[in-house]
Amino acid sequence: MLLRPFLTLVRGRLIFVSLFTMFIVLLVFSNSSAESFTDLTVFWHKFCGCPPDPRDVLFFLYSFSVTACYTGGILGFITGLRLGVSTSGSGSNPVPIGDRRFLLTRPIPRRTILLNPLIIATAALALIPPAAYLLLLGWLSLVHAPALAHIAADAQLIPAVAALGPHPSFFAALTASHAWRFYLAAISLGLCTYSILYAQRWLGLSPNKHLRTLGIAPLLLFIFIPGILGSAVFGKGSIPLALFMWAPKTASLDFQPSPLTITLHLAFAAAVLFGSWRLLQQVEL
Repeated sequence: MLLRPFLTLVRGRLIFVSLFTMFIVLLVFSNSSAESFTDLTVFWHKFCGCPPDPRDVLFFLYSFSVTACYTGGILGFITGLRLGVSTSGSGSNPVPIGDRRFLLTRPIPRRTILLNPLIIATAALALIPPAAYLLLLGWLSLVHAPALAHIAADAQLIPAVAALGPHPSFFAALTASHAWRFYLAAISLGLCTYSILYAQRWLGLSPNKHLRTLGIAPLLLFIFIPGILGSAVFGKGSIPLALFMWAPKTASLDFQPSPLTITLHLAFAAAVLFGSWRLLQQVEL
């Protein structure tokens, strides 16, 4: 099961999502510790001197979901996108096509077409965000930046972290802050966006007219994501909060996504990918 050809298809996207994730991490860090977004001295010898803020803690925790949402969508989107014409059924309809027909006409097993991109996307969702944060924290520790102490003070606002004492270890504070739960929630959310965009490439080849029409709908996903994110950030509505597994505005910093919600997101992604598998069996050339 060779991954290299599939990595070649998405290597540009992997570079982009890595840079995008690093940008979000630096943005969240600057928002919490710098006097302004143009104040680069925060990465060396200065920070804003502002007191710890609960919003900074939430921004750190929620940044996983933001990056995962876009990473899953970008990696699931059709590679080599262009418009073509589907003549399935009684009429012809314009549909977005890319590498789909090429993949289906190669001597490649269906499981490889489905599983290899999924493995790459899951690895990207699991590895890129923590790598970006570790790179930032490693740099701050190397240069002994005072902003590192400010990040620790922010973490102390979480009751479970404060209960560990004044100088908890990094992994103890990470566990007490429920970062692992937010991390798993972000991966499940990213797999949801990946599965939706991945299914879109096969829906356009379906002989069913309604499914072909549905195949256009995921293209609008990225248009609505900023609005959904904004609603979740400002607490306007429970649906965006449930979708992104974020805390209600009145919740304490001890909030964490429930295992049931994470499982439901994973089940949704699995159901969509299984539907893609069934479509592959119908449209394989």
